[in-house]
Amino acid sequence: REYEEFKVRINALVSKAQKKPEEGWVMQDGTPWPGNITRDHPGMIQVYLGSEGALDVEGKELPRLVYVSREKRPGYNHHKKAGAMNALIRVSAVLT
Repeated sequence: REYEEFKVRINALVSKAQKKPEEGWVMQDGTPWPGNITRDHPGMIQVYLGSEGALDVEGKELPRLVYVSREKRPGYNHHKKAGAMNALIRVSAVLT
């Protein structure tokens, strides 16, 4: 029973997260999220939980949470895996 209730809550969250607001996503400072246009945006690195992190309900430190997206431009070959590797290298530089 608990599992079924949990599953319903998770599925509701997933369906809510997949719906993009009409005006697009906005960042905390009110500026538009650069990734609103999914096929044309700059590379992005967003650190949601920084070096101090956050604590879970038991007081244990949570790991960093980082969102990474490589640059995407129409009509431009992004070299797929190499582009992803470049993004990871940039993230490493930002975090260290």
